[in-house]
Amino acid sequence: MLTRTRDIGLKLLCLISGLMLVLGHSPTINAASADYTLGDVNSDGYVNAVDASAVLICYSQASSGGELTLTESQRRAADINRDGFIDATDASSILAYYSFISTEDYETFADYIIDKSTSSAEYNTYYRSSTYLLYDLGDEHLISYHDIHKRISPASFTKLLTASVVLKYMSLDTVVTVGSEQDLVQLYSSVCYLAKGNRLTVYDLLTGMLLNSGNDAAYTAAVNTARTVSGREMSDNEAVTYFCGLMNDFAAELNMHESYFVNPDGYDANGQYTTAADMLRLARYSLTVPQIREITGTAKKTVTISSGQVFNWKSTNYLLDTSSKYYRSDAFGIKTGTTADAGTCLIAAFNKNGRTYITLVSGCSSDTTRYDLTISIIDTYT
Repeated sequence: MLTRTRDIGLKLLCLISGLMLVLGHSPTINAASADYTLGDVNSDGYVNAVDASAVLICYSQASSGGELTLTESQRRAADINRDGFIDATDASSILAYYSFISTEDYETFADYIIDKSTSSAEYNTYYRSSTYLLYDLGDEHLISYHDIHKRISPASFTKLLTASVVLKYMSLDTVVTVGSEQDLVQLYSSVCYLAKGNRLTVYDLLTGMLLNSGNDAAYTAAVNTARTVSGREMSDNEAVTYFCGLMNDFAAELNMHESYFVNPDGYDANGQYTTAADMLRLARYSLTVPQIREITGTAKKTVTISSGQVFNWKSTNYLLDTSSKYYRSDAFGIKTGTTADAGTCLIAAFNKNGRTYITLVSGCSSDTTRYDLTISIIDTYT
């Protein structure tokens, strides 16, 4: 079933043996799923030369018609490039990661693969998107992608990071008051219609920010979090700057080393940038946070805030809207974005055929294009 040149495998096996003696250490990784971690073939919590050796042994067994000793979960961990074969190519990838991890900081093999991915432009010309990707969350595998390391404007994808930082430091039932920070919100930007003097819980604030994509909510969340964390009085501008420091620190924790943020709402600004690869890391994390996953998966919600005002907030994601031609019953999030620099953008999540996928498109030429491209990608490759 598995066919590749045996010479490559023998040479790699010799190289693996030498590296195990020379490098003498194994990077610890975090488990990525319930039953296996990509690259950790022997399930010992490390990705190293021992795993590459296990791949070659499996390859040898298959080539000679013998019985495979790897379990189904171990085979999924071993098939690095997801081509249906367990062979010297997979062993080489593991070995390259093992060597590279000695000098670079990558938490998981999946992050390493994202950073080393190159692109194909099959959708780019037709849809005029600057970057896109399709990611299998369970297998931690990029299925289709283009220009994922190109710098782009983060637009309202930024609010996923803002929400993550707020949730790290603030209690959901804390009541905050909307104040003069509203003067920092850009004219004609996306808002959830908060007014100075409104009082609402942090959870309701995040709902307005993520569901209705409220830049007004983002600024109120930012300044209140900054003042809480710092424990001191600050002007609105000082508080926003402080909060952006927290954002960039959090981004670094997620290995988002191709991004930098200077405001909490993602509005175009000098010095603010990201990449699709980093936004994928942020989306993966966001889907593990119950509050973010719940809010971004909601189509609409009526919210009565602490000061008595009633808001009818609706998701900006048409995939969740049953009245939209773009409605998808298999979609469950996650965030739209639109600015002059970013174009129209969408990170979407799907549960399809028992698997979970993340799509991202950025730099699209129109609102409809981002949905057409997203649907084309998910339906073509899954």
